[in-house]
Amino acid sequence: MQETHEKSKIEEAVWVEKKKGISAVWIVPIVALVIGMWLFYQSWSEKGPEIVINFKSAAGIQAGKTPIKYKDVVVGKVTDVTFGEALKTVKVSAELKKNMKPFLSENTRFWVVQARLGVGEVQGLDTLLSGVYIVIDPHEGKEKVRQFEGLDHIPVVTAGEKGRTFKLKADTIGSLSIGSPIYYKRLRAGSVASYELDADGKYVTIEVFVKAPFDKLIDSKTRFFNASGIDVNVGANGFELQTESLISVMMGGLAFENFPEFGKGTPVSKGHLFRLYANKQEAKKREYKRALYFWVYFDESIRGLSVGAPVEFHGLEIGEVVNYSLVGNADTAEFKIPILIKIEPERFTILEQKSTDDVVDLSVFKKLLDKGFRAQLQTGNLITGELFIDLSFHTDAPKAELRKEYNYYVIPSVPATMASLKSDLQTILKRIAAIPFEEIGKELNATLKDARGETLPKLNQSLDGFSKLIKDTNTLMNEARKNYVDSNAQLNKKIQKLLDEATRATRSIKNLTDYLERHPESLLKGK
Repeated sequence: MQETHEKSKIEEAVWVEKKKGISAVWIVPIVALVIGMWLFYQSWSEKGPEIVINFKSAAGIQAGKTPIKYKDVVVGKVTDVTFGEALKTVKVSAELKKNMKPFLSENTRFWVVQARLGVGEVQGLDTLLSGVYIVIDPHEGKEKVRQFEGLDHIPVVTAGEKGRTFKLKADTIGSLSIGSPIYYKRLRAGSVASYELDADGKYVTIEVFVKAPFDKLIDSKTRFFNASGIDVNVGANGFELQTESLISVMMGGLAFENFPEFGKGTPVSKGHLFRLYANKQEAKKREYKRALYFWVYFDESIRGLSVGAPVEFHGLEIGEVVNYSLVGNADTAEFKIPILIKIEPERFTILEQKSTDDVVDLSVFKKLLDKGFRAQLQTGNLITGELFIDLSFHTDAPKAELRKEYNYYVIPSVPATMASLKSDLQTILKRIAAIPFEEIGKELNATLKDARGETLPKLNQSLDGFSKLIKDTNTLMNEARKNYVDSNAQLNKKIQKLLDEATRATRSIKNLTDYLERHPESLLKGK
């Protein structure tokens, strides 16, 4: 009985132990763990990429405050600001939103926007209140990048802006800078994007961005020229002043045009290389492939003649001055100025010319020299004194032989018009100086004394008689006018009557002639 009672207790105890299971106290931690893991996964799955941007300066950038924007929408935030290697750069760490991950490539760019007042534009004015921010210019590319080099300036071309970039080859950058405007017919058509010195150091390559629809106007015949500042051209052709706008005067600028004299060009692709001309006048000049070079010597001063001065023939520009120097002979103390000129044969046509390359046709050149073909200095601008070389025929010029110096033929010269006038004036002054004015004065005084003594009284008598003759002549003329010219004069009436009779006779003859034309038989038969 007792054993049965103890067995029942044991069974009851065992059953009670099985009923306990897992304690309810563990449910809360387990649920919290699951929720935490879910939140961690959620946060991890939505977390954007972490990047590093290297800037030269961190002016205005603050960790945890400075946002990163694209089209004024916040897409990230700066998380840390430290120094880069050897303290040369500032290392800005940032975290972007997840949707920006596909656009972090080798072409993506970053730059800082802060308040900036420039010529013709105001940028980042909103940063005066909100502080600076970083702008991302996202681009898809082949490589996924997490470290970037920040730009020092705001780029001209950003993602989504329509247009094309082209390259210009220039001798110098002048007053241009990144962001300088580009004009077409005084309309803002683009901006300078970048520039760099060529490897050989001879030229500067400028990259420009021309926005749509202006980029469609550019073809192979388009010419770019510098429109920076005020272009003042004072030369043999006169005074000329050009400028595109006040902005280009202050910060420089470019312009391009399609000049109709060059015709229609062919389409060009992005990145096409153009030549940058110094000004509009240079851009409008036609480029010639052929050139003939000659020497010209002048005895008079060439002050006012400059390199590039025109060489004209009958008022048409056919070339320009290339160079000149001074050559002296120590033994004879003689000096001469050889002037090298370039003549472009494509500017004119000579009939029966055999040579079509860059070689002088001697037969034609010899004929021109025999007919007096000479070079002469002429004044192109009286105000500035600029000179040019005029080629023309001077039949009275001394005969000249065909000669060649330093591989080029020589065009003989004649004195300039002003030099000839100066020589003639000197000759006249010498002749005037040789006149004996003192002796002439003495003789004139003696003559005047004689005139006062005898000649003048006789002259007065002669003048009185001449006055009387004039009065008699006037009286006679009045009588003649009264008798012959006045309408009431008898002679006038007779002449008028005679004219009337002549008129009637002429009318009768005309009537007779008309009748005979109609009735020629009346000459035989009678009327």
